[in-house]
Amino acid sequence: MKIAKAIPLFGVVLVGYMVLMSFFFYSDPNVDPMKHILFTVILPSRRTWSPDLGDAVIVAGLLILFIELIKSTSSSSSAIAEHILSTFVFIFYIIAFLLAPMVANSTFLILGIMSMIDVIAGFTISISGAKRDISLG
Repeated sequence: MKIAKAIPLFGVVLVGYMVLMSFFFYSDPNVDPMKHILFTVILPSRRTWSPDLGDAVIVAGLLILFIELIKSTSSSSSAIAEHILSTFVFIFYIIAFLLAPMVANSTFLILGIMSMIDVIAGFTISISGAKRDISLG
């Protein structure tokens, strides 16, 4: 269970996104699977709302960011390892966005920004928790 808590969820998202995009990219580079419309809803204002797969991935990323922020409130040794691994995951997001043409899109950039927020918030929460635990004066 401690190992599962130390795994950064944005790393799982990174691997899943890369696998999904590489499958579609290498079968047809001109098709963007993130633009695939999932469903269409007619709103009371008589306008249609058609979220695509990219929107769903961003919403899933926000939920994962929430879970990661809750995980960062722990002060165990696995939380420190998770912060370090999250930093490496963020670095991989940057490298992939800059070098891999299959993920050079806004959805992946937003996921990378969420990963950055996870890293910054994780360290900030840990430091503020440590300051509270160690009272000087």
